[in-house]
This record gives sequence, C-alpha cells and structure tokens, in this order.
Amino acid sequence: MPRKPDPQKEYLELHGTQWRVSVAVPAEARRVVGTGRLRHPLGTDSLRTANLLKKPHVERFKRRIAEAVASMRGPSKTELRVAIDLGKIAAKLRREGSAEEWQAFSEVVYEQQAEIRYKDAKWITLEDPEDGPFEAEEARPEQARKADTFSDVAYGRATPIDILHADYLAQLDVTPRTKADDERALKFLLQWCAEQKVPATLERIDKKQAYAFADSLKATSGHKPVTLNKYLGRLSSYWQFLINRTDAVVQNVFEGVTVRKPKKRAAEKERPFTNREVADLLLGPATPHMHDLMMIGALTGARLNAIVELKVSDVRHKCLFFNPQKKESAGRFVPIHPDLAPVIERRIAGKAHGDDLFPEWPPVKKAGSMRERSFKTSNHFTEYRRTVGVADVVGSSRRSRVNFHSFRRWFISRMQQAGVAPDLISGIVGHANGSITLDVYSEGPEMRAARRAMPKLRLPPLDGSPVTEPMQIRAQE
Repeated sequence: MPRKPDPQKEYLELHGTQWRVSVAVPAEARRVVGTGRLRHPLGTDSLRTANLLKKPHVERFKRRIAEAVASMRGPSKTELRVAIDLGKIAAKLRREGSAEEWQAFSEVVYEQQAEIRYKDAKWITLEDPEDGPFEAEEARPEQARKADTFSDVAYGRATPIDILHADYLAQLDVTPRTKADDERALKFLLQWCAEQKVPATLERIDKKQAYAFADSLKATSGHKPVTLNKYLGRLSSYWQFLINRTDAVVQNVFEGVTVRKPKKRAAEKERPFTNREVADLLLGPATPHMHDLMMIGALTGARLNAIVELKVSDVRHKCLFFNPQKKESAGRFVPIHPDLAPVIERRIAGKAHGDDLFPEWPPVKKAGSMRERSFKTSNHFTEYRRTVGVADVVGSSRRSRVNFHSFRRWFISRMQQAGVAPDLISGIVGHANGSITLDVYSEGPEMRAARRAMPKLRLPPLDGSPVTEPMQIRAQE
C-alpha cells in the first residue's frame, strides 16, 4: 500500500538542508503562471518552524493560482446565458423600442455587469485633493474583463465564441473521438484568448488572429503538427457551421490555417510489418484473443477499432462487415480469408446474434468518455509487441515505426505484390479514395473479384520454415 503523506510536511519540501513552501499548479493554470510548482524559501531547517511560517505563503500561492484559473475563463455559463438573452432584447428594442424602454434596459445591464465587475473586489484608499482620503472598491482585472464581455454581449456588440458549439456538436455525425477533438480545440482557443487578453468573441477572431493562435499552439502546446492540424481542422469545421447561423461570422477564418509539418525522412516514417515480424507476432506467447485479433488485422487490413467492435451479427455471407471508421462514409463487407475462417468459427460458436466477437475488450464504461473501444486493446498490443521484440525506434523518438496499423500496411503491400488491382484493394480496406463498393447482396463483379483476390494473400510460414521477404525495387533505409 502507498504510504500516507505526513500532514506536517504538507506544502513543504527540503531544499538542501532548509525547508521551503512548495505548491503544485494545476495543469490548466500552468501556461498563465509559467511554472508547474510555486516555491518560497523559509530559511529554516526546523520542521516545526517551517509549519508556523508556511501559511501566508500557501494562501498567497493559492490566490495566484485561483486568479490564473479565473483569467482563463470568461463569464460563467449562467452569466453568458443571461447576456445572450439580453442581447436578443437589445436587438428587438433597437428595431421597435421606445427611449424609456431602452433606458430601463440599460439600467438592468449596468446592474448585472457591475455585480460581475466588483465580485471579490478589494478596498483601496484613494486621496481626494479637497476631501482627503477615502475608501473605494477596486475590481480584480479578470472580473473587469468578464464584466466588459458581459456588457458587449448584452448590447449585441459581441458574440461568445462558444455560443453555438453545443448545437454544432449535436449535429455532427462523427466518432466520439472526433467530438473530443472538437471540444479540445475550442478549449485551446479560449485559453489562448484569455492569455493574450483577446475577447473570446466571434467578432474579434479574424484571419490574422487565427494564424496567431496556430503559431502560439505550435510554440507552446508540445503537440506534433499532425495533432495541431487536426485541432485547427475542427475549428474550421465549427466556423463553417457558424457562417449560415450567425451574422457575427461572414467567412471561415480557420480555412487553410495549418501548421507546417517537418519533412520526414524515409527512415522515420511508420511502415508495414515485415514477414518476419508478422511471423514473430503470430508465433509468440499471445493470449487467444490477442492472437485472433492479429489474424483478423493481418488478413483483412481492417483498423483496430473496427475489429474490436465486431459482433456475431457482422459475420454473414462468408464476409465480415466492418462499420465505417475515420473518413469512411459507409460500412463494407470483406470476404473471410481461408486462413481466417477457423478463427471466426471459433469466435462465434455458442454466441447470440448481438454478442461481441471480442468480449475481452468491452466498451468504455465511464459516462461521457470519448475514448474509442480499442484504447486498452491498443495498449495491450503494444505491450505484447515489445515482449516479442518487434519494434523499430529511430534515434531519440519515443514512437515505434511499427504498430497495429502496420498489419493494415502489410495487407495492402502484400496484396499489391500479389497483383491485386489498386482500386479493389482500396475497396477492401475502405480507403476514402477507393472507387469500388463491394455490394454483397448483388454479388456483383467487385465482390466476386474480392473473393478471388483474398486467397492470393499468404501468411508467412508459421511452422518453423524459413521466412523470406519480397524484394523491393526501392531500397529500404
């Protein structure tokens, strides 16, 4: 069992021979505070003395962290809803309201924004040349910014960036993982607005600001360009949605905004498994469900999540039916390879129509989780792959050039080498640019061609015979 922390050492750490205060900064506030931990030396080697001295510094650090967190946010959701409703009233009053109605409306807005502005304000002493010193409230900077935003929205001068984001997410027909990317992208944009003191409104985000946000994201986020471009793409999708739904957006300012990817050398790119690696993986000490998973990956070219989601009902017409993944617009049937037939028969034996083919990896149970079902499966495979020595890490990179997706690359490469037409391969693996649809019900020419093509794919010898690699025209680095 982990040891319980000593309460007398809470917020304290030894630095050399003397104690100092040490307070962790939450991840969401680190970009504002500038560090992951705030520290202050206490100048004593006595733990008892350090406990007496630490309290004001801990309280000061906690206030600083709270202010940093608050600065990352605009008005609360409740305040914004009120401001948006007031904005609708303001628009109506401008069209048909009287001067008296507008005056009454303005007084309501003033009272609301003053309440926000002076929340948690501090009293300061000011000097009047005639009347002498007097006490006055001084608003905290983050509250003043919230009040200004509230007023702008209430008067219809500004539109919160996230005003229609919930509506946008509701109409999306994408995977939970992509929706999570949408939410993360918006969070990054709102954080950037807070850090740069740019009002988080649609009117203030123009093309120049979009590029400034992209440059900042590249410099501070620690994510790779492919991930950053994914987030920028999701913001572009949201802005496109807004164009026809609010007067505040007239163009998609994120369209074409990308982070340039560094050019990868061939030796750094992810690659297919070699025949030797496929043999090592299939002959290794895998669990039965991991072995069956790898067989389906190698003999269908399907993505990991599509395999893990298979049900008994997806086995029909001597095919596996894979639901659409990534950018695929529709599901597809893939003929069952002769070497795969025993695996599938064993997997469906004794199970009901709606049962999972892989109950060993159940769906994510946590409510609201955006993780794909294959999240843990991927981790298990990576762990197993490493145990059998299948890895290809270049230089200081932490990522291997081979992963479960390498089965898909291996399938495509070996089908090409077997002389299968590229369009047919694309139809089988579900590439977005594939022009062939495999219609199982009509048993059309494409499906018949796919049934003839599948046996052309041969697994490497799994009986101890020598494993050979196909010769490539292009040299491998």
